[in-house]
Amino acid sequence: MELDLHGDEMHPQQPGIDIHTPHSVHYPQFLPDMTEQTDYDTITWPVQLTSKVHRSLYSFLEPTNPTLSAVGKTILITGVSGGIGRAIAEAWTIAGAKGIVITGRKMEVLREVAQKMENIAQGKTKIVVTATDVTSEDDIERLWAKAKQELERIDVLINNAGSLTQAMIGENEPSKWWQDFEVNVKGVYLNVHHFLAQAPEPHGTIITISTGSLCDTYPNFSSYTPSKLAQTRFMEFLHAEQSQIRTFSVFPGLVATNMLPKKYWNFALDDPMLTGGLTLFLSTPRAEWMRGGMVSVNWDYEEMEEHKEEILDKGLIKLAFCNAEFGKGGHPWATQKSG
Repeated sequence: MELDLHGDEMHPQQPGIDIHTPHSVHYPQFLPDMTEQTDYDTITWPVQLTSKVHRSLYSFLEPTNPTLSAVGKTILITGVSGGIGRAIAEAWTIAGAKGIVITGRKMEVLREVAQKMENIAQGKTKIVVTATDVTSEDDIERLWAKAKQELERIDVLINNAGSLTQAMIGENEPSKWWQDFEVNVKGVYLNVHHFLAQAPEPHGTIITISTGSLCDTYPNFSSYTPSKLAQTRFMEFLHAEQSQIRTFSVFPGLVATNMLPKKYWNFALDDPMLTGGLTLFLSTPRAEWMRGGMVSVNWDYEEMEEHKEEILDKGLIKLAFCNAEFGKGGHPWATQKSG
């Protein structure tokens, strides 16, 4: 199964869908047979924090919204070859970013994306294009050297490149199984490392495109889901260790791609530009209270602001260890042993 949540994703073995959910939500062990579903929100409801669900771009996240202006900001985006990566790049261009570095594995695709960005920018945004393998330390070092040469400093890093490899455990070559960790964990770490190295006291925003299926067990996802879980936990460590950096993990929803079987297309309703708009919002002071957390394109952020205190007090946008209540005396069992 595959969803274009990572733009420049490594191709999985089978086409299909991917789903995204926050902490401590439990799904059935197997994905539902969508051919028998009539509710278009079957996949979304189990991952939905707010009562209002967003699937299409709306004014709050519209890149032309003056409150989301990116004027003066410089951005580096990985995985720009696919739908969501393109949408992110276009959103930041529309919002008037000072400079944008786009990268991916396919230079011919990157040139196409850059041309569209140039048409939007009309000379107002400097666009830097470079082909990069996010798992290569040498490539990433060259990428950041070029970013420094062209833009001096990057204000916002968006880790969008990702890998989804599918096979039952034991049915795939170990190197192919490990590929998801190489891209989803090492690739993110390498870019974060160079982002932090820009200045003795680094500052700015780092956004990583995650997945909502972090805490569930699906057959064929034994490399993908654990790698994304490690990635998201890494972002929480980054938040804890580098308090001056604003960090976020984004669930991009269900987006249709050419690899998605036609029988699933009716359920892939989420506009990739939602992710673009959300990354803009997350770079603004208004999103400051959510830093270090996981957020979804489907959620309503005005509704969340109304419940800000509860979200923070209960850690509703943080990874949960498990549902047990650990502590002195142990978990309060529902059934106590008599005598």
